[in-house]
Amino acid sequence: MGGSGVRPNMGAQQPAGIRVRLAVEAAGACPVAAATADDGTARSVSWGPTPDDDGVVEEFDLVGDGEAADLPPDASVVFDAGDAERVRFERDGTDCICEAVEDRGTPVTDVRATRGTLHLTFHATDVETVRIVVADLQEAYGSVRIDRLSRTGDGAADDLVLVDRSRLTGRQQEVLETAMEMGYFERPREANATQVAAELDIAPSTFAEHLASAQSKVLDSLLEGAA
Repeated sequence: MGGSGVRPNMGAQQPAGIRVRLAVEAAGACPVAAATADDGTARSVSWGPTPDDDGVVEEFDLVGDGEAADLPPDASVVFDAGDAERVRFERDGTDCICEAVEDRGTPVTDVRATRGTLHLTFHATDVETVRIVVADLQEAYGSVRIDRLSRTGDGAADDLVLVDRSRLTGRQQEVLETAMEMGYFERPREANATQVAAELDIAPSTFAEHLASAQSKVLDSLLEGAA
């Protein structure tokens, strides 16, 4: 195919790109996540303005054991594919997790939800933006986990990053190790925050504080030098 279009110079120095996938416990704040609270999965999430530009229309495919009671009051099924139902609802456009991320100039590229947890992916060009997004979501919604991090590299199949464990206090290491052993980070989750906190003999709020601090330090270590 001919043409005189200009192609980007792929050999030029590229910025340090960072791909981030976050998990937010959002059944109480996100209608899509709420619809999966029992044992469902939401995928192919999309949204756009209402015709009067006074709100947002959102759609997603609901798979599995989602319950009608968990859907927004005005939700409707606009298509039934047999293995999934296309659900549509309207919202006022405020207090949306994905839009909170996009307000930082980082468009969300993939959204899904399982068992009340919202999983979203975005890209950033610098470390500070990642830190700000994570901190903002933690402040607004509490439980935020980093599911996956990858960086623009040299094309190798594996992007291995060493984490300096000395950055963590002994208590933070204990919290992370106990949460890991009990399956807190598994999918589906084998233990919730209350159960892990009980094992550690601390309050759930204290567990959340230790986990957030440890995650921040691990994030610093993972992204060091990416800026």
